[in-house]
Amino acid sequence: MDRPIVYTSEQGRSVDFLFAQRATMIGLAKLSQAAFGGNTVVRGLPVTPNSPAALNVLVGIGEIYSMTAVDATTWGSLPADTTDMILKQGLNMAAQTISTPAPTTSGFSIAYLIEAQYQDQDTTTAVLPFFNSANPQIPLNGQGGSGAPLPTERQGVCVIQAKAGTAATTGTQVTPTVDSGWTALAVVTVANGQSTVTSGNISVPAGVPQVTSLLQMMQTGSPGYAVDTSTTANQIALSLTPALTAYTDGQEITFKAANNNTGPCTINAGGGSVNLVGVAGALQGGEIVAGSQYTALYSASLGELVLNSQTGGAEQINPATKPLHAMQLGQATGRLINVQTFAASGTYTPTAGMTSVVIKVQGGGGAGAGITIPSSGNASLGSPGGSGAYGEGRFLAAAIGASQAVTIGAAGIAAAGSAGGNGGTSSVGTLISAPGGVGGSMLNNTVPPNVNSNGSASSAPVGANIFACVGGSQGYSLAQSATFMYGGAGSSSLLGPATGIVPLNTGGTSASNLGCGGSGTAGGSGSGVLAGGFGSKGYVEIWEYS
Repeated sequence: MDRPIVYTSEQGRSVDFLFAQRATMIGLAKLSQAAFGGNTVVRGLPVTPNSPAALNVLVGIGEIYSMTAVDATTWGSLPADTTDMILKQGLNMAAQTISTPAPTTSGFSIAYLIEAQYQDQDTTTAVLPFFNSANPQIPLNGQGGSGAPLPTERQGVCVIQAKAGTAATTGTQVTPTVDSGWTALAVVTVANGQSTVTSGNISVPAGVPQVTSLLQMMQTGSPGYAVDTSTTANQIALSLTPALTAYTDGQEITFKAANNNTGPCTINAGGGSVNLVGVAGALQGGEIVAGSQYTALYSASLGELVLNSQTGGAEQINPATKPLHAMQLGQATGRLINVQTFAASGTYTPTAGMTSVVIKVQGGGGAGAGITIPSSGNASLGSPGGSGAYGEGRFLAAAIGASQAVTIGAAGIAAAGSAGGNGGTSSVGTLISAPGGVGGSMLNNTVPPNVNSNGSASSAPVGANIFACVGGSQGYSLAQSATFMYGGAGSSSLLGPATGIVPLNTGGTSASNLGCGGSGTAGGSGSGVLAGGFGSKGYVEIWEYS
């Protein structure tokens, strides 16, 4: 900081005193600029209703900091300095009352913009004594003996004014734009017929450069943290305090997002609009979630802000290159991404990202056979139904194509006095199929002891390149004597057991689990014409892998 040099016995000069003050002012201004930056900022200056309430507002104590010429005009005996710009402090030492009258037209309202500006003001005039070379004992009254008063102080002042908009129908009034060289503090809206201004009539426009103390700024993190004010997705707008004018390499900026992103994103924190990216590149959508907080670092080599921490949304990572690295989703091939099940015929449409599938197919179960009435002392036996075949196969996406028809094998039909119907074939297109189980056969009016078994297994699955199993045929109906007999249990499938045996002279029981055969029947003396049990329908399950 510059200082004047004064020597012993030197005759004093006015410029020595003025130079010392100017140098002190410049030193403090440069220190303030280092702390607050070079943009205009305000501290305090709250706009509140008057007390008692009236059609005016109070602008409270505070300061405005603004870049201004050192001295726009001559200062005492020092010449003007309009070349050097410094950050000057303008004071508002006492609350000011600003008038905001209501419009006179019914149904109209008007908006007042309360704005502030730094000004140098020469004040406190007085008639000063000056040295009289002609008669040193008697000073001159005023400069050159003119008797004219001169200002004795150059004050840095915060000037405040209300700029009136144009009165218009309430709801359509427009706030006036801020004047050049001025800074907006608040907007006061007043309607016709209103006699007082309340807090509800006062609003603070977005972007008022309000600065707190350095300690408060450190506590709140305002130099590096701001809330996004953008109303447009994928465009983040931040106003830091003090305002930022350029980005520097490694600079950290934290923000609270206002919108979800749907793709690539930009951010403007005061240094211009730049891309906001993840560590792996441009954002894809879902990384930014409204209401969540994010921190980004500026990379001078990229010319971009790079996300490095967040409290919501998907987080990008670089591709894994070592065993202990986290993988990107695209690297996680072979993982299970979905399972689609079909209990009824339909269409299989692959899930996005599917590269291969494992298809599990169960054929429908056959029905048990019915019986006719036997002669006295004889028995009629209907054998149980067989289960459907089961198969599993793996197929690549190219073989699946855009879609595949899925057919669910029907359950075998049972009817009184008839053989059991076969189960239907389940299939997925022509890729894989599992035939249905074989229906039971009838053995009527036979002499006990005797057995009627279902000795026919289903056909083998087609296309099952992982696992294949033909449908079972192990069930049988038994007549030990004319009074001791039962209908056999249907064959079980790989998806569950079949129902149990059926008592004498009782109709068959339908299969309960998918792909199983229905039970058989057994009738002796007193029996009627009976039906076997229905089989159970088939099933398809498709496991999708990336």
